[in-house]
Amino acid sequence: MILQSIKKELRVVFNDLHSIAVLFIMPVTFMLLMTFAMSGRQSDMLDSVSLYLEQQPQHHEKLYVQYLTKLGYHFADSSDSATATLSFSHSFNDNVFTSRAKNLLVVTFSANASIPVQTVIQQHLELSFARVKLHLYMLETEELDADLPLEQQMQQIVKQSDTSELITTETGSLSPVISYSIPSWLVFGIFFIVLPISITLVNEKQSGTLIRLKTFPINMYTYFFTKLTAFYCISLAQFLVLVFIGLRLVPLVVDSAPITYSQILHIIPMGVFICFSAVCFAAIFSALVKSFEQAIVVGGGINIILAALSGFMVPLDVMPASLREVAQFSPMYWAAELIKQNMFYTTANNSAQQIMLLCLFSLASLGVASFLFSRKVRDLLWN
Repeated sequence: MILQSIKKELRVVFNDLHSIAVLFIMPVTFMLLMTFAMSGRQSDMLDSVSLYLEQQPQHHEKLYVQYLTKLGYHFADSSDSATATLSFSHSFNDNVFTSRAKNLLVVTFSANASIPVQTVIQQHLELSFARVKLHLYMLETEELDADLPLEQQMQQIVKQSDTSELITTETGSLSPVISYSIPSWLVFGIFFIVLPISITLVNEKQSGTLIRLKTFPINMYTYFFTKLTAFYCISLAQFLVLVFIGLRLVPLVVDSAPITYSQILHIIPMGVFICFSAVCFAAIFSALVKSFEQAIVVGGGINIILAALSGFMVPLDVMPASLREVAQFSPMYWAAELIKQNMFYTTANNSAQQIMLLCLFSLASLGVASFLFSRKVRDLLWN
């Protein structure tokens, strides 16, 4: 019976373009788009950033502007087309090198400037101040030859202020973008199994299939669990496809090192628990919704909200503490963390905690779904 149910559900899913799009096309598209978006370099970002000077720079102000230009900034002809407008204080040239210097520059960001862009500009403005002060100090102490061309002077200052060689960053063999983006959107796609399950059950109710089954000597709980088992097998197949595409093909497209096959083999067993939790969670909504519209709005909406709360759309480390606490109760967060931990061969203790949470959540969801399905069947009436 299970094999026949699997064949039947496979036939239904793969004959429905919407289900194929939800299970495969949409997750792969999200993985590609979000990985591309996050893999942009800072130099690429600065190509779309421009600054506007409210007044013509004088003396030390010119030096400051030169350092901004060296960082990759270009300047707009008007404030309307600029990302930020810079206004120098009248005391800039007199006080930039003094200990009492305050409010020497006013920065006004445009309404279209995003928070990350504002942060980068702020950091570069502060760096340019530090370089101007170092430049003037070294000229005063004659450590910098005043007879050298300005460009050569600036090169020396940039070299003196470059601290990149003093810090070693170890991020492992995987790109941080790949290790963050791919697990998140892979789990997001797995949990969208809610739509095919819900739509199938709604269709069977509206077509009269469920009410006809009540007249046969079939245990409706067995029928429901068999259907979930069939979709569990589909979800496992979806997991395998998305793992291979996300961890082997997507990194190649974005010019990053793909995850090794040995790590993929380490991740694949985690799909047993992730898919189980996704199907059990989806079962609640499949037993709850009464129409296709409800399935799409409720199922899809809950998934998007969970993804946002789990840190898929905005990284958790930049979210308020209250939302970070909420994320600790999200099954999507547990599933994504389980994949990330096994991508880096994290100790089994951490994985065991996530697996336990997913199993408890799955069993609780299955219990709720069974209760809701029994009510759904009990309320069925002939038209």
